[in-house]
Amino acid sequence: MKLHPLRSLMLAALLSCAIAPAFADDVADTTVPEILHTQHALREKLDNPTGEYSRFDADALTRMRQAQDKVFGMLNGVTSLDQLTVDRKIELSNALSQIKATLLANEGSRMICHRERKTGTNLLERRCETVAERDARAHDAQIMMNHDGIGR
Repeated sequence: MKLHPLRSLMLAALLSCAIAPAFADDVADTTVPEILHTQHALREKLDNPTGEYSRFDADALTRMRQAQDKVFGMLNGVTSLDQLTVDRKIELSNALSQIKATLLANEGSRMICHRERKTGTNLLERRCETVAERDARAHDAQIMMNHDGIGR
C-alpha cells in the first residue's frame, strides 16, 4: 500500500541527483561560492520569468524569493560552510530544499531537517524527512488516536 510514497521518493532521488550541483540536500557537498552563484543566477531568471520559469505563479515565485533571501542572509560574509553552526547548516539545507521543491513543483518531496534529542540521551541528532513522510506520519498518528479513542 506504500508504493505511491516510495515511487515519489525514488523520483525525488533521481531528480536530486540530476540537479545536485545546484541544490544539494546536504550542504556540506557544495561551497558557499557555488551556492551563491547558483542562487543569484536563479534570482535573475525569477525576476524576469520567461520560458520554463513563466510557469510559476506569484505565490511560487514569492516562496522561492523568500527562501533565497534566507540563503543570502545566512551566507552574507561567510566564506566557508564550516563557519556555520550545525543549526544554521540545517536551516540552509531546508531553504535550499524549499527552492528545489518549488522548482520541481513537488512540495511532497521537499526535505525538512531538524535536530532532536536521541531517546535516553542528551545527544542531539539530525533527523530529516520529506513533507510527504511528515504528513503521512501525522495522519497515521491521528488515525491511531481516533482508533484508540484518545482523540475523542
